[in-house]
Amino acid sequence: MSTLSVPASGDVPQVEIIAVTPELAAKWLKQNTRNRHLRKRAIGDYARDMAAGKWRLNGEAIKFAADGTLLDGQHRLHAVIESGVAIPFMVVTGLANETQETMDAGRKRSAADAFGLRGEVNATVLASVLKRIWMWKQGDLKFSGNATPTTAECTELLKRHPEIYRSVEIAVRTHQAFRYLPQSVVGTAHHVFSAIDADATVWFFARVGDGAELSSGHPILALRSRVMTDRAEHRRTPDFQYMAYLIRAWNALRADRPLARIQQAADAPMPLPK
Repeated sequence: MSTLSVPASGDVPQVEIIAVTPELAAKWLKQNTRNRHLRKRAIGDYARDMAAGKWRLNGEAIKFAADGTLLDGQHRLHAVIESGVAIPFMVVTGLANETQETMDAGRKRSAADAFGLRGEVNATVLASVLKRIWMWKQGDLKFSGNATPTTAECTELLKRHPEIYRSVEIAVRTHQAFRYLPQSVVGTAHHVFSAIDADATVWFFARVGDGAELSSGHPILALRSRVMTDRAEHRRTPDFQYMAYLIRAWNALRADRPLARIQQAADAPMPLPK
């Protein structure tokens, strides 16, 4: 369908399901004369899902006013162009122009919401750990958030790496015993360290949690001291620094090297676990 039929005045809006090609999306965007500023990250997120075949017809419509003005859907249409594939959409025409003011007024459903609806245990922690692991695997070692995973990408990551469930369990358990480290970072570190030495990872996080069997100069003791000091001094420590603390303690332990203090400047490169 290359043109939109406009209902006569007084008619109810019309609804169709249309396979929107990149060419059709470009044509419709010419009718985008009154809309919000584009969010490039949202377009990229949508386009990745579309290109990967993960986009689903979910009832969210591309909406047009009775005079043909595009009211809602500009990000999805730009994503169709970026993805280079045709995507089926519900398309609503014949709306009053003023209805645009009430569109997208609700809060976007997050990955945590989606996992919760599926009945996943610890859905919020699961979503946050998946997000951090996805970013780490993309090379965003400082969790800058320049690109973040969609719910579909989180789901696919969990499907490929079901062992992440165990990392989430350890993150929750460690936090219950020692509440000074973010669960999302602990779960991410557990997943990354487990790929290097699974047995050592078990002992490492058990000791991070309980602090037992640690003599003076032990790397985990230095780690626990550092994060407790940060909390006591009300320092605003970003997640990537917590990740760096864990990696520095892990690397020292693996090298059988004493560690009295852990430091990580904000502008320092992220250390890599060994």
